[in-house]
Formats: sequence, structure tokens, C-alpha cells
Amino acid sequence: MKKFYLTLAALCCCVALSATTYTSHLKVTVNDNVAEQEEIPVVIVEENGYYTLTLKNFVLVQEDVPLPVGNIEVSGVIGHDEYGYTTIRYVQPITITAGDDPSVGGEDAWLGPLLGEVPIDMTARFTKTALDANIDINLEAMGQIIGVSIFGVVPVVEGDVNGDNDVNITDVNKVIDIILTN
Repeated sequence: MKKFYLTLAALCCCVALSATTYTSHLKVTVNDNVAEQEEIPVVIVEENGYYTLTLKNFVLVQEDVPLPVGNIEVSGVIGHDEYGYTTIRYVQPITITAGDDPSVGGEDAWLGPLLGEVPIDMTARFTKTALDANIDINLEAMGQIIGVSIFGVVPVVEGDVNGDNDVNITDVNKVIDIILTN
């Protein structure tokens, strides 16, 4: 039975390692106006050398006014490893989908889906502990290029994560829950 739990714990750790959530600083530039936000989760998932980068439930805040944008996701991007980090580059149109954050309102509150396909140019470089990404969203119809700069780090998670005064397999499960819910 002990071997079963050890195998299960190892499997859970492998699942957790394939998805990395970076707590990020976000800087958005629109027509020389800059908006910055802290504590934005950005998730990168690797599967067989292909990567997905997701900025979920993105709400642009300018002058304390929230503008719900939605989910920005690029997927199926081949990673290139060199100099100790992985680089992914994506230059194609995407459709920004509605977010699912209930505090924003309903599905109709999100601006992204109204834009249709938008061309983006994204370059992201990352390690297991840090992320640096630039995303240019070309809104030709509005005559704008929106620049998104992201810098993120992976929070250190160690010890008694679930607060039960015991360091054991339930802490691994809590870490997995944290990663999967972000």
C-alpha cells in the first residue's frame, strides 16, 4: 500500500510540473497610456515540447476603471531551449474568449470576444522560476497596437502548505490544487 501512495505522489508531482503558474507584473501600453497591475497569474503548460500560454480573466485597469478583456491563450507553440531558458514565439491571429470570473458580470461583460480574430505577435522566454513575455495585439480597425509586457515568478511553495501542522502527501495535493486553479 505504501508503494501505491508513493507512486500516486510521484504521478501527482509529474502532473504539477507540466503546468507552471507565474505570479506576474503586467504592463499594458495603449497609445502612450500605460496601465500596470501586480499579482496576475500567467500559466504555461508544456506537453511533448509544445507549449500553451494563458492569461485568464484579464481585466485591464486604467485610472481605476476596469475593462474586462477576457482570456488570452496561445497554444501548440514549439519551444526552443538555449542559454538556460525556453523561448516560444507566436505570430498568428487569435480570438480572445470571454472570461469566467463571476465577479465581472456575465459572458457579455467581456470585450475580447467582440473583437473577433486579432493578430498578435508574442515572444516569451521562461525558466522553471521566471517568465518574461511581450505580446503585441494589432487592432488594425482601431489603428492601435496594444503592447503587453509580462514579468512573472513562481511563488516558493514549501513546508506545511495546507496548514494542518504536518508535512505530508496532503501538502502535495494542496500544491497541485493551487496550480490547477490558477
